[in-house]
Amino acid sequence: MIDNMVFDQRLSNFQQWQETPWGRLRYSIVGANVLRHIGEQPLRVLDVAGGNGRDAVRLAARGHHVTVVDIAPVSLDGARELAARSGVADRVEVREGDAAGVAAMFEGQTFDLILCHNLLQYVPDRAAVVRSVVRCLKPGGLLSVVGPNAHAVSLEAAVRELDLDAALHAVDSRVKPNQVYGQDVPVLTADEIGDHLRDVGLVIIGHHGVMNVCNLIADNDIKFDPQFFARLEKLELALADQMPYPCTARMFHLIGRLPG
Repeated sequence: MIDNMVFDQRLSNFQQWQETPWGRLRYSIVGANVLRHIGEQPLRVLDVAGGNGRDAVRLAARGHHVTVVDIAPVSLDGARELAARSGVADRVEVREGDAAGVAAMFEGQTFDLILCHNLLQYVPDRAAVVRSVVRCLKPGGLLSVVGPNAHAVSLEAAVRELDLDAALHAVDSRVKPNQVYGQDVPVLTADEIGDHLRDVGLVIIGHHGVMNVCNLIADNDIKFDPQFFARLEKLELALADQMPYPCTARMFHLIGRLPG
């Protein structure tokens, strides 16, 4: 597991990644996937491990009130700054805290929508974090989970890198290198995380893919061309909920609803 201090220490690397075409795609596709499931009414949103606030500010710009929780104080400073620059500081609140402790942190409070985006691969007990988070979800509320898809690793190694040995090794491996944080991180599957959601009573109402084809294209330079990027984004949006593409996308995106 990555030490908590690494997230602040490597924040500049993460911010550089966010500005790449594939980083921008991650936020636009995830945002579009979430919008498929919510209406126009303002929601109370909890963004667990929300970092420097990219997801939160997108939702706040649409009129929702978002509370960002993260263990990394420097990242939270970034969330405050981004919210201020974007004119939504009145709708974005930040709280320092651990994902496993959100139930205690917000005892007696509930949220319409909770985000757990790129969180569960970094925690030692995923089931415990899911249980803690769902205790903050109101009946009828939604939980949005994004994670790195284990099924994509072999495909990317073979197709993009033409490295068949690495592709074969990745078939049974449950980690992959992460350039942003400079170490290996776990990869997950939608099935195993879906089981955690169902174990706490959630109904899976959406299984989407994030970056279904972007990371299979070896030419990164062309992705910086605005016209190519626009066409790529349009394709990614079209594929995001069209099976079987989400099964092999770079990231899986699950939406669960708490009955009530």
